[in-house]
Amino acid sequence: MSYFSNSIRSSVEGRHEKKSDEKYYNALKALSRTSFGCIYILDLKTEKMEFISQNPFLFAGLSSKEVEKIGYKFFRKYAKEEDIKILKEVNSAGFRFFECLTHEEKKSHTISYDFHIKNENNTDILINHKITPIEICDEGKISKIVCKVSYSLNKTAGNISVSSTSSDIFWKYNLSTGKWSEESKITLKSREVEIIRLYLQGLKIEEIAQHLFVSPTTIKFHRSKLFEKIGVNNITEAISYVVSNNLI
Repeated sequence: MSYFSNSIRSSVEGRHEKKSDEKYYNALKALSRTSFGCIYILDLKTEKMEFISQNPFLFAGLSSKEVEKIGYKFFRKYAKEEDIKILKEVNSAGFRFFECLTHEEKKSHTISYDFHIKNENNTDILINHKITPIEICDEGKISKIVCKVSYSLNKTAGNISVSSTSSDIFWKYNLSTGKWSEESKITLKSREVEIIRLYLQGLKIEEIAQHLFVSPTTIKFHRSKLFEKIGVNNITEAISYVVSNNLI
């Protein structure tokens, strides 16, 4: 009797877990349709992709089914040879960083890095990976991750960093020294936020100045200070940086 009860219970739990996963995947599919990029879930134990949204430009022109079949080996196969070191450092130093965190802290931290990968025309393109743990096993090891893939806003590969949703501090990894350094996140002034938001609405300098009741010269002054603060050269780069780093 006990055997059948356990069997039935396991079957019911399995169905509930499957339905829960389906809801989770459906939510990710909806999210991927509203964002420019791709999302995938990776089981670190099996190195299999349990879910991947469509964007062939970021996956060598392969369909999501083809990428799922290859699994995590896809990145070793299609990444630029010189950038394989970056992937290895993320898998070693990156995940060692997470070992110092509690179960819940792991899920609130994200590791970000850039590397080149072949597109459908066999051309190297620079992409960004942002990885967040979503499942931790009993031993405290990360068993599943969710990753958002997008075109990189940087000009070179590397740029390994770890950030948290609950901290104003982030950590950068130096590929040359193999060490982490702690830095403070950039915070924007209220006027800088206003200017970026108005740029996002498609307004020009004169229109922004009129909207904020200041002169165009004042807008140019705040804009130049913003460029200097975040290390960019123009408003397009500024908008990309601010949006990708969730500064507004």
